[in-house]
Amino acid sequence: MKKIIVNREPGEFGIGSLIMFIAMIIVAAVTATLLINTSYQLQQQAQSTSQEAMQDVSTGLKVISMGGYRYNSTWGTEMPYHSKLDWITLKVTLIAGSPPVNISEIILVVTDGYTVATLSYDPSASFTAGAHPPALGNDQFGATLIRNLPPTETGLITQGDIAELFFNATEIGLNLQPQSQLSVKIIPKHGVPTEEVIMTPSVYIARYVELV
Repeated sequence: MKKIIVNREPGEFGIGSLIMFIAMIIVAAVTATLLINTSYQLQQQAQSTSQEAMQDVSTGLKVISMGGYRYNSTWGTEMPYHSKLDWITLKVTLIAGSPPVNISEIILVVTDGYTVATLSYDPSASFTAGAHPPALGNDQFGATLIRNLPPTETGLITQGDIAELFFNATEIGLNLQPQSQLSVKIIPKHGVPTEEVIMTPSVYIARYVELV
């Protein structure tokens, strides 16, 4: 005759089990929310980093031309001129595909191989190559937009624009005699710096000397 054994073990019922079940659901929901938020923040950070990297690669300026002006001992435009270049001007434009560049965020680093100067933008500076040019500090450069295509925005170099940068080489302490080295590095806030390294001509004939 078969024996039937029945284990009478009480099941876990009641409020305690319900509370544990609800707690597990809450923990799972909170964990999922944290994971979603973390994933979103990482995505935003990666997107921001990617945009900054693209900006750093695509932003930049190129030098179209560079020249120097000589003055006489009273800063006039009549001969005899100084034996060295007094003012340097550069015409620059954006490289292809570059976003606009704010002139006020540009830094120039210039050197003749002996003296190095870091120049910041002075928005009040002007230069027309005429006699008795306005004073410009030994740590400053000026700029003028000589071609400003739409959309025209003050202080911004946009695609198609041409800006002229200028500085007083003599005031800075550069000794730009014939056959001297001149290095000008243009450093925007974002993007790749542009550097022009040239050797001045062996003889200065005219008042204006073309360098690039």
